[in-house]
Amino acid sequence: MPIISTIHKDILSNGDELIYEKDKSDLSTIVSNITFNILRDSPGLVADVANGLVDRSVLETSIIKDIDKNKYHYGIFREELIKKVFDFMFGYGELQQYIEDEEITDIDGTKYNEFVIKRNGVRKKVNINFGNEKIFDTYCKLIAIRNGGILNENDSHCRVTDEKWRLRINVSIKPRNISGPAISIRKHRLKSLNLDDLVKLGMINHQIKEFMQKLALSDATVLFCGKGAAGKTTLMRAFVNILPEMERVLIVEADAEIYPDKPYCIQQRVKKENEGGRPVTLRELVKDGLTMSLDTYCIGEIVGDEAWEFVKASFTGHRGIATIHSESAEDTFSRLLILSKGANVQESEKTIKEMMAKSIDIIFYLQSFKVVDVLEVIGYNPVDDKFTYNRLFEFKIHREDCNGKLEGEFIKHSEVKGRLAGIFSRRGLGGN
Repeated sequence: MPIISTIHKDILSNGDELIYEKDKSDLSTIVSNITFNILRDSPGLVADVANGLVDRSVLETSIIKDIDKNKYHYGIFREELIKKVFDFMFGYGELQQYIEDEEITDIDGTKYNEFVIKRNGVRKKVNINFGNEKIFDTYCKLIAIRNGGILNENDSHCRVTDEKWRLRINVSIKPRNISGPAISIRKHRLKSLNLDDLVKLGMINHQIKEFMQKLALSDATVLFCGKGAAGKTTLMRAFVNILPEMERVLIVEADAEIYPDKPYCIQQRVKKENEGGRPVTLRELVKDGLTMSLDTYCIGEIVGDEAWEFVKASFTGHRGIATIHSESAEDTFSRLLILSKGANVQESEKTIKEMMAKSIDIIFYLQSFKVVDVLEVIGYNPVDDKFTYNRLFEFKIHREDCNGKLEGEFIKHSEVKGRLAGIFSRRGLGGN
């Protein structure tokens, strides 16, 4: 077998053929080894090439040096091996076909040969196998590094964003992971789903769609809640896209996920510690927005003390839109209260609850890619220490299978009664 570093296509102009003696797994190992060595010796190089800061030829030179240094033998042209290394470094390899599938929202790998995808809220096993743990470990480090993250023994978990493909990626390796490398990819469609699309998919019905259109024309503050992967961001994105064209919106996120189509949106994200300079938090982004003559604040996901800034901004007459994790629509305020207390607020718990009740109008609760509850916030009773709600819509569940798929029917319970009733009336929007 010839050494790759000495083979070029023009050498075999006499028609001689190379003999392929190795199988695909061996080639995958070679590609993985080359990538591993480059990530170990020059971790910033791959990220710089990916971001266009360094010419591709610089990385190609490093690849050739590694091929020559290790004297890899393989029945393949060197140029073709280099291409396979580049494909491994800058594509998604075994996952690429699932990345490109717009119907898939999640790709999760718990081991190098254990993968599931989620399509329309339903999980399904897929046949993906990286060959061995070492290749998968290199793959995970590569995904993190080229998207601006850090992944090594000291920092064994990383969350990054690929804005080209609209991906939020969590990767973790040993020693954090006892079971070996794992990857979790949340995908957002390159072409956003609108409300009509969500009606067709069964997330909402026509009545909820019409209600959301009226909400968009009001100044209602809206929370979208549920557990992870319930469809909160998908529905919120569709709502943001139907806001009045001239409504000025600040969108703040830990990682880019909203990707609005609506004009007059300012998109900002946090600055993490590993990005250099002073870190910038979600709370600071929301707080700074108060000086920007905004109409609406949109937080991709409330996860910490930015909850208090969201409540304050909504209480000052701005529209607020956000997602938050909660067990039910009724539990949302409890979750928001706990997160707000993390900001070391001076106000009493009673005052915070009163501010929440006066500033937040509607709560959508989602489960398995379906809106199952819509509550209008009526107020807060300090004597009973209870929030009062008006249930507008419900998805009455008749059956739920082992994958979480829901069967049932949408039911309309009531018209709006609180503050929104007056706004709908004044703006000629009618009821819901």
